[in-house]
Amino acid sequence: MKKNSPKLSVQLLVALAMIVALCFVLEKFSIFVIPRLLKLSPAFIGYTLMGSVAGPILSGLVSAVYDMLSFFFLSQGQPFIIWFTLIEALQGILYGYFFYGKELRFERKKDWLWVTLATVAVMGVGTFTLTPLALHLQYGVPFVALYATRAWSVFEIPLRVVVTMLVVPQLQRIPELRKLMGLSNKQKR
Repeated sequence: MKKNSPKLSVQLLVALAMIVALCFVLEKFSIFVIPRLLKLSPAFIGYTLMGSVAGPILSGLVSAVYDMLSFFFLSQGQPFIIWFTLIEALQGILYGYFFYGKELRFERKKDWLWVTLATVAVMGVGTFTLTPLALHLQYGVPFVALYATRAWSVFEIPLRVVVTMLVVPQLQRIPELRKLMGLSNKQKR
């Protein structure tokens, strides 16, 4: 399993641009569970694909660029906070670390465990640790209030794992995507 980033190519840049566009579309389907504090978003699918295609370094860079673009195009009067961009970059690095060069198969239990570990790591760093810290430092929101609202995000973990295991192994069957994901073109059965 390779953990380095792939060589830049026109095909990779086009794929990343399409994944960023997919993230914008998926972000439109977000649902605020608690207004302005807790949001469920299917955009993790785009980040998972980004990590699968770009590897850790490039995925972190593209995640940061996507965060800045989404601020300029989608923000609704919120101030730009650099900490959130850095959190997105770190999460992109984690997605790239866990998913680039990793072949997932629906029927393998160890792949389910790997995706669960990846999801817990990404959400643990972003949702449960750094985002509350950034909100506390920026706005002075008490940690008790932040974690009371984030406790519901624990229920998002199994949903993310199931969706990832339903989507990614199917996409890995496409030969061109396999190549971009750092996988050999021979599928293991």
